[in-house]
Amino acid sequence: MLLTFGFIFYKLFFAYHINTLIHEFNFEWNFNKILMLCFVFVLMFFNWMLEATKWRLLINKNEAISFVQSLKAVVSGIALSIITPNQIGDFAGRVLHLKKFDKLKGSLVTVIGHTAQVIMTLAFGLFAFIWFFHSQNKISNEFASTLNIISFILIVFSIIAFLNIHLVSKIAKHSKLTPYLNVFSFYTRNELLQVLILSFLRYLIFIVQYVLLLHFFGIELSITQSVCCIITTLCAQSFIPSFLLVEIGMRGASALFFFTIFTDNAAGVLLSAYSLWMINLMLPALFGLWVILKLRFAK
Repeated sequence: MLLTFGFIFYKLFFAYHINTLIHEFNFEWNFNKILMLCFVFVLMFFNWMLEATKWRLLINKNEAISFVQSLKAVVSGIALSIITPNQIGDFAGRVLHLKKFDKLKGSLVTVIGHTAQVIMTLAFGLFAFIWFFHSQNKISNEFASTLNIISFILIVFSIIAFLNIHLVSKIAKHSKLTPYLNVFSFYTRNELLQVLILSFLRYLIFIVQYVLLLHFFGIELSITQSVCCIITTLCAQSFIPSFLLVEIGMRGASALFFFTIFTDNAAGVLLSAYSLWMINLMLPALFGLWVILKLRFAK
């Protein structure tokens, strides 16, 4: 795993030329930019604290864990997720810290939290894509209005389905899957609503961080253009089959696809995308790696 992280740094600086981008950007520090960057790091801590709160809320129905234990589980999941296809390592990393609860059931509980985050990504993403294509005169006003109505209906349906996720446990009733799928029946609608709210707050943090990094790297867009490009980029990235060494480049490519319609500052766009990834995933993953190694040697 240590070799993997070393290779990641190699890919960042040599395959994706971050050092060259920084040199081309001719960056100049000032107090406001230092403040913006500090705030991005502060938001990173809040981001994963919210995720730890969400996972603790879900897992405490089955095994009592402290907030610190939940945070360690979350960062362990990050460490494994960025070196596995489609972030499936996140499930394994979290359940490593469970002592009593069945590991497979713990993975299914994690699915609930992930589903809530996907709903947020899609909910914002659908409207952002409609705005994006409408702003480029790709669709008419009437068609955009129709798509907005359809999107709203789909989002409401998705939220209702999530709040009734207990019905999943009845699909495989009286089968071998019943003992596992029963975990979906453990949660009240109020608890699931809390999970959605926490997911929404995490999504807002991603957007604010991205906006700050765009300003940090000199991307001059209106707030509407910035937010909609961010949302469409995040939504597009969530559907790209990901393996870390490919995904880093895809993050830059997807960001360029949307942002360069409104700005010629490609270097700033790439630096914003890569910085967001390194701050939100790379740094917590390094801490998660330390947690996993400590847990392994403790045994």
